Amino acid sequence: MRDIVNLINKLKVLTERLFPERQLYFRTNGIVRFISISRRSQLLITSVLSGVVIWSAVTTYSFIFRAEILAAKDMELVQTEEKYHAANQQFDQLKNDIAKSTKALEQRQIYLQQLLDADKSLSAPVEDNVMDTTGGDGDETREPLKAPFPVSDKHADSPADKIFAEHHNQLNNLAFSLSRIEQQQQALAERMIARLSNKIEYVESTLQKSGIKAHKLMQLAENRPSLSMAMGGPFILYAENSDTDLSTNEPFAKLYTYHNRLIDLENSVQHIPVGKPAKKYYISSGFGIRKDPFRKKWARHHGIDMAGWWKTPIYASADGTVIKAGRNGAYGNFIEIDHGNGFRSRYGHLSKIKVKKGDRVTLEQEIGLMGSTGRSTSPHLHYEIWFNGKPINPFNIFKAADNVLKIQRQEYDS
Repeated sequence: MRDIVNLINKLKVLTERLFPERQLYFRTNGIVRFISISRRSQLLITSVLSGVVIWSAVTTYSFIFRAEILAAKDMELVQTEEKYHAANQQFDQLKNDIAKSTKALEQRQIYLQQLLDADKSLSAPVEDNVMDTTGGDGDETREPLKAPFPVSDKHADSPADKIFAEHHNQLNNLAFSLSRIEQQQQALAERMIARLSNKIEYVESTLQKSGIKAHKLMQLAENRPSLSMAMGGPFILYAENSDTDLSTNEPFAKLYTYHNRLIDLENSVQHIPVGKPAKKYYISSGFGIRKDPFRKKWARHHGIDMAGWWKTPIYASADGTVIKAGRNGAYGNFIEIDHGNGFRSRYGHLSKIKVKKGDRVTLEQEIGLMGSTGRSTSPHLHYEIWFNGKPINPFNIFKAADNVLKIQRQEYDS
């Protein structure tokens, strides 16, 4: 209590010293006047002036600080606008990418459905001994699906950031669904590739047994667009700049290439003269080098001799067009049929010809009768098959006939 009293006394002394009673003198027209200013008035005036100074200082500081705040807010607003402008551009790009992917997936689905409608077996499981053309075993080797457009929620507190994150998540969900559909399509495409590869291998093996070179057959097929199946419509590959050969790893480019190759092979095989020109016969002379029956010297024999009874019916070995029918030197009465895609069949020593040049004939249509005209020792049919301007052994065609017929009818072994 005493300390307080002492402090009050000291303040009184200080106040009396700093603010003694003062007089202000004024002289007007020789008359002197004065005004006394008490200690209390001085304290009041000093307090008012101090308040004004403090208020001015605070107001000035507040104005400057508020300007800085507004400048910072303006900068933040500019940065936010730039951020969302970039985000909108990103969203537009993502939407375009998703739209492009969706269109590609739709085109793929149409193409896959076309193949399945044409051949249901393409979607069937493939046996263990089937050649692996996918570099793996399907879905088990696939990487797990991930969010295509990851977004951080570090700054997802503001309403705008929450909207940004929500829109981004919606795009992620859509892209995730598209990725799942893509993987399902790829899995189906890989199974179809394996089945097609099996069929191509079967056809090529059959051609090899027949003595026909598959690459020659394909070269001739390339010059005959009409051999391809009547199909159309756009086909958009999901991967750009993908290869179009059989070694490509892009599933749909590979599927497209395998399917087209199989179509060309199957259509080319349709032209092989697989039928036997006589029902009752025995082989009296084979294909290749033999002793000539007249000169008794080794000579090349471009066909086989199928001996039988006089006037045994002779049939066309495949569909085609008669390009020769009549006498032909050593062949005697002779027929030549063009079956297309480089295949021709020849029939010699006939006793009677039942077709004429330009006629369209079908498989197993009767075209003549067996005889012994021309350079012949007894009734038989001299039968030749030519491919790409060269003779091939009809025996090989006969041996592969069952397989060729399966291919022509598309009755592959499962």
